[in-house]
Amino acid sequence: MKKKRRGIITVIIIAIFVLTIVIVNSQSKDKTLTVKTVEVVKGDVETILSTNALIQSKKTKEYMGKAQYTVDSVNFEVGDKVKAGDVLLTYKTKDYENAVLQARIQYDNALLNKAELLEQKKDIEDEIKKLDEEIFILDGSSNPEDIAKLQTLIQARKNIQEINDEKIMLIDNSIELAKLQLDTYTDTLNEALEGIVAEFDGVVTQVNATESLPLSMAQPAFVVQQLDNLKGVIKLGKFDAAKIQLGQKVTLKYESYKYEGTVSFIEPVASKDITMGATDATIVAEIDIINPDEHLKINFDVDTDISVAKVTQVLKLPTECLKYSKDDTSVFVLKESIAVLTPIEIGIQSDTEVEVIKGLSEGDIVISTPAEYITDGIAVIPEGDIK
Repeated sequence: MKKKRRGIITVIIIAIFVLTIVIVNSQSKDKTLTVKTVEVVKGDVETILSTNALIQSKKTKEYMGKAQYTVDSVNFEVGDKVKAGDVLLTYKTKDYENAVLQARIQYDNALLNKAELLEQKKDIEDEIKKLDEEIFILDGSSNPEDIAKLQTLIQARKNIQEINDEKIMLIDNSIELAKLQLDTYTDTLNEALEGIVAEFDGVVTQVNATESLPLSMAQPAFVVQQLDNLKGVIKLGKFDAAKIQLGQKVTLKYESYKYEGTVSFIEPVASKDITMGATDATIVAEIDIINPDEHLKINFDVDTDISVAKVTQVLKLPTECLKYSKDDTSVFVLKESIAVLTPIEIGIQSDTEVEVIKGLSEGDIVISTPAEYITDGIAVIPEGDIK
């Protein structure tokens, strides 16, 4: 009986010993954490600003025409190619030709009236001169016949109505008004005769003119654009606008097609689109597209990546390695299986990588995506070293 009891006790002691060893080993393994690590390497880091761009023509012209004209002929349709100097439409000109003819007659009549008035003025002046000479000869004579004739001459002299400068000024004004009207009608006619002429080579993208009807001032009669000379237009808020500079490289993506470009223009002031109820100001920037083709259409909205910063052959590591605090940025460097919290100075960063300016060396092993329980000085094992 004693032997049996002693055997049971021995088994219990052995079981307790084995269990203690298992627990100790388990606790030992729990204290040494496994972590993912990456190596600090040299390479390129690029900061990309992703946005959307509206495709537009770099050269476009809206031809409004004149509302007072009636269209005679529309010479091109949407999609037609035009050359500089091509007449897009002509106007009916008969009424303007008649107006010019009438204005010219009035002007010529005004000139004739002045010539007639000047001739009358000369005749009157000659008559006065003749009378004055005769009066001078007879003045002082005691001959009764001379005295009677003198009185008749003096009365005739008084009865003459001279043409003064005011009359000549009035007729000069009428000439000036007639000339002004003639010039105005002539300019109107010449403009109507010219029609609407294309200023550069391009493609007609809009026609709002109808033969035998006057033009509307609410919309252009023609729109001509260069479809192979394209630009991208983007709108940026104040934070993104601070990153944009002239000359930055741009990649535009439409479906499976890619196009290269550069930032070519940045508005000097921001604006608000009050018609859209916008509260934040934006600026407009333009992108020159270097390699447009037939797939890229005006008014398409395309994905746009702008290279706002780039450095080459610098120390870099994945952004998920970073640990931010109020005062600094740091990483856990693995040194002899110990996680060492190391402050670093960073530069530009992409969506996935960051430039390391100070604090690390090429080849350093850094913990990737450190968990909250990873602390300075804790023992860790890289995942690849687990056996």
